[in-house]
Amino acid sequence: MTRNAVSLLVITVIAMASTGCRTEGNAEAAPPELPKQTLLASSMRQEPVPGWTMSVAELGLPPGTVVRLVDNIGSRGIFLGITDEGWWLLGLDVTSGELLFGPVRLGPAGDATAFNCFVNGPPLVLCVRQAPDPAAPSTAWVVDTDSGAKVFDGPTDVQVAAVEGRPRLEQIGDHAIATVTGKGIYGVGSRAELTWFVPGNGIMPTQFTTEDRDTPASTLVVQKGGDLADVVFSAVDGRVVEPELPEGVRLWRAMVYPGGFGYEYTDVAGQDRVAFFDEAGNMLSALDVDGAFEARSIDVPTVSTESNKLVVTLEGRRLLELPPTVPYLDVRLTGSRFLVAADADHEVWQQFDLRTGEAGTTCEDERLKFYYIGSDGEVAVTGGEEGVAQGIDLATCETLWTIPGSGPGEAKEVWKVDTALIQRTDDRLFSLVAPQ
Repeated sequence: MTRNAVSLLVITVIAMASTGCRTEGNAEAAPPELPKQTLLASSMRQEPVPGWTMSVAELGLPPGTVVRLVDNIGSRGIFLGITDEGWWLLGLDVTSGELLFGPVRLGPAGDATAFNCFVNGPPLVLCVRQAPDPAAPSTAWVVDTDSGAKVFDGPTDVQVAAVEGRPRLEQIGDHAIATVTGKGIYGVGSRAELTWFVPGNGIMPTQFTTEDRDTPASTLVVQKGGDLADVVFSAVDGRVVEPELPEGVRLWRAMVYPGGFGYEYTDVAGQDRVAFFDEAGNMLSALDVDGAFEARSIDVPTVSTESNKLVVTLEGRRLLELPPTVPYLDVRLTGSRFLVAADADHEVWQQFDLRTGEAGTTCEDERLKFYYIGSDGEVAVTGGEEGVAQGIDLATCETLWTIPGSGPGEAKEVWKVDTALIQRTDDRLFSLVAPQ
């Protein structure tokens, strides 16, 4: 990793009148008008040290159990205990290490070909074991993570892995949905049953495959409808969200952003335009430009025009203007830093400060794409070949510390869970916090 002294991009600066402050901890705003982010509560400036520690035995799990992260509901981390014989579900407060529920015995592994768990309307978590026969039903378990009770154990039509014509589970925000290619998208109920249905092509855009983000996921989802226009709807109840636009416009592509969504459309005069809406479909702003969305800019909208690329808020405030020749191969928002990777290898990241519009450091580091774990807003934590976790100072691009990877006969993993950094080493889970 090196620091590039020459700015990768030539920019036109649109300075924001307001200033902001660093965001840490719970989902709070970076500078005003930027989306809320869930950043690490503990400073990553120095190599973190173990905080609370729990062993497999202390968690009440069988010897040899491998513990993996499922998801989180706020500071409640949901973990899966994996054994040769089957699975267990448990919850920990990731700030204190307190066992909140479980371990709950789910069932035997049997001849399962796929298995996964999904948050499905807090406090419920749905776990599904897929049978080897594509025509056979799957087995579902639903656990109430408030009480720790297993509230359903039975067959379901939903699948974990893709089977032609069968509904496949996906996680959208804190709800599970089930997609069927060429047909549409279903809701999934508290007994793993199919509920509401929105017809369409059953294919979600690539923006919904990005998981390593610091902004909370929306509960809105998009698929192509029957008339080539995207349809925006709620993953909670299937409600289609109609954008507040004049009659006679032709809708095209939609993008979901934190706090709302945008549509590309053709107005009655035949001009291509873009507009932004809140989660209820009320218009927040419309740009008087012929433009299209940059599909990889999913935290802050970016609109490409013939003359520039505009980075804007949902309210239409312009934050940056970039040349139209800049390729957007990847974009990341961390605190108030807007990082753009414009090279095919995702190694060269130009930074911009969205409080001021000023260009910052250019970091040459592929870990910011492929191994990103989280950030405190100033230091990014990544994985990579050098170790299980490293701290990268975004101001200088220097590696501040490295936690070595797994040794012979050893297994290590590091996850971001809400605002906490959690490590697994063999049969122990522990938090990683700033040294005192």
